[in-house]
Amino acid sequence: MKKLLYLAFITGCIFLISATAHASIFADILCYYEQGLNANTGYWTPENAVSTDGETAPSGLVSLGSWSDDPNYGTGNPTGIVVGFSTSIANGEGNDLYVHGNGFPGWYEHGYIEVAAESTGSGATVDGWMDETFYLIKPSNYDSLPNDPRDAAISMDYFDGNEIGYADIGTSGENVDLDLAIDIYGNFISLTDIAYVRVRTVTDDTAGVFGYVTAELNYIEALNGTAAVPVPGAVWLLGSGLLGLIGIHRKKNLK
Repeated sequence: MKKLLYLAFITGCIFLISATAHASIFADILCYYEQGLNANTGYWTPENAVSTDGETAPSGLVSLGSWSDDPNYGTGNPTGIVVGFSTSIANGEGNDLYVHGNGFPGWYEHGYIEVAAESTGSGATVDGWMDETFYLIKPSNYDSLPNDPRDAAISMDYFDGNEIGYADIGTSGENVDLDLAIDIYGNFISLTDIAYVRVRTVTDDTAGVFGYVTAELNYIEALNGTAAVPVPGAVWLLGSGLLGLIGIHRKKNLK
């Protein structure tokens, strides 16, 4: 009996350590991708935006095309990309996510950012995002916009490249604080963790000789680690092992 309890204790520890050791720090699940109109030719591979192991940053790039409802495939979902973390990401102090596009000086292609938790457990699945509510990361110029970017395209006349909270405008990427998540009414939402991130281009404007404004995504990185959600099986094994060992110790002391 004592050997079995020790085994349960050790197994629980291994499971918990394993859950931590394999936590993804880069988005590693491709959930959904639908090009907006005029996506940049040659950058239509959504797998370029997700990590193969959760520990290595992708080196590719995917173009999201212009803001548009659902121009090509009739899926009923908005254009853009949804990526996920196989282990949910904690909402910690300060910035929680780093969104890397291909911005460079003097050129900006704003992509707005939405996030969602996984309500059935810890971590994203390929189709789990479809049952979740997404919340907009409120950008710095939100209150001066003519409409919420989720509702309709916004002219680039409202942007100058100095805004905060969008993807693909900074040369060094954009930091995201989950405390800035808002619902469709503009109210801040308290999120303990998230598993999904969606990025869409803000506008459908043209870009002169350069074609169209189309946000691009390279990768998304977690900055504050994974959510502290225990693995149920591991916790049960660890708890039963501990309780059993305590019982054995008490029996020895009573002799």
